[in-house]
Amino acid sequence: MIKYPLAKVIEGQTTIIVPDVEAFRKSPSSFPPSDAPVFYNKKMEINRDFALALLRVYLNKKEIEDEVTYCEPMAGSGIRSIRVANELPSIQVLMNDRNPQAVKLIKENVKRLKLKKHTEVFEEDANELMLRFRASGRKIDIIDLDPFGSPSQFIDVTAQTISKNGLLAVTSTDMATMCGVYPKACIRKYASKPIHSFISHELAVRMMLGFTAIALARHGKSAVPIFAHSTEHFIRAYIIIEKGITKAKNAMTNLGFVAHCNNCYSLETVNGLINTLAKQCSNCEQIRQIGGPIWLGKMYEKDYVKALENELVQNAIAYGTTKKMLKIVSLVKEEVEAEVSSEKNHFYFDIHRITDKLNLPSPKMVKVIAILQKGGFIAFRTHFRTNSIKTDAPIEKVVETVKQAIQEK
Repeated sequence: MIKYPLAKVIEGQTTIIVPDVEAFRKSPSSFPPSDAPVFYNKKMEINRDFALALLRVYLNKKEIEDEVTYCEPMAGSGIRSIRVANELPSIQVLMNDRNPQAVKLIKENVKRLKLKKHTEVFEEDANELMLRFRASGRKIDIIDLDPFGSPSQFIDVTAQTISKNGLLAVTSTDMATMCGVYPKACIRKYASKPIHSFISHELAVRMMLGFTAIALARHGKSAVPIFAHSTEHFIRAYIIIEKGITKAKNAMTNLGFVAHCNNCYSLETVNGLINTLAKQCSNCEQIRQIGGPIWLGKMYEKDYVKALENELVQNAIAYGTTKKMLKIVSLVKEEVEAEVSSEKNHFYFDIHRITDKLNLPSPKMVKVIAILQKGGFIAFRTHFRTNSIKTDAPIEKVVETVKQAIQEK
């Protein structure tokens, strides 16, 4: 019997009981989800909605006929896995958490929703569970890593366990570390040097993708990112797993470094596991920040992004955050175009930062983009920072364009 306050919530097409987190609030400034006996965060509904939508797209794309096994090694309240089991009944769902209170809650929801036939519930350490699956030869097609904080300590075991052509979904809420507030911790966790700047959120996604690609390559597997996003306090990436030494070697060529100047905001990237970028900025001669190794390859597969948008439009009733997701996807579609148009277009320029430095009013983004595109440059918006532009134009050209846009206004 569960002896703490519960609340009934509806997410997607599933009604589930979860901890009444507000009953555990210790102070006005506390974080109730972490104070409750079982972790449940309402604000992560968009994360779970994207997970269900991408899962539906993945299953449709792959046209899988055999039974698919989905595993969430750190399920918490189990709301994501319960939704998968309830809304996609063709999937075998494995739910695990080492917190006995969480396991008890998950089992209660499985019982209430009559999901026992195609679910299994475990109470183990996440890494130990996945290693046991690997040792027994059990096929795990989809692994969803959503830890509290950093996923880094689970990536290597996940890389060993996940099946060929499987789907790996990874969340990180370790943003202070990955965005350069704690650089030594970032190097320790991800073997990558961060940059504390306005490009940090995209850098964080690319860092996580690079770290994951390296782990997969060690086990003869390659990473093919199909979708990624940065939303509020977390980042999330979806990766198709391919098997083969040659593919793993090819994936490693997508690793590299980025140099960012905090004075003039210039950006430069280089592929390779050895940094060859100069510390001194060639534009203003100031010392630049250099980050990496990170993933410099594509973050999106155009067909998957298009299919995801179609899913959100056609099946909007299945998600509570459809409007927010479509807004993100609409901007991601522009990033996809930037990826298609240029091999070297990786990061973005913050137009507001540029105008603040020049002590100028901010022009309309559409005007800046139009002028750059008319001049033959690639220029698109980005979901990572809505006042920023992805472009292959050098910083001098961007500054010139901003001034022109202000004058024409």
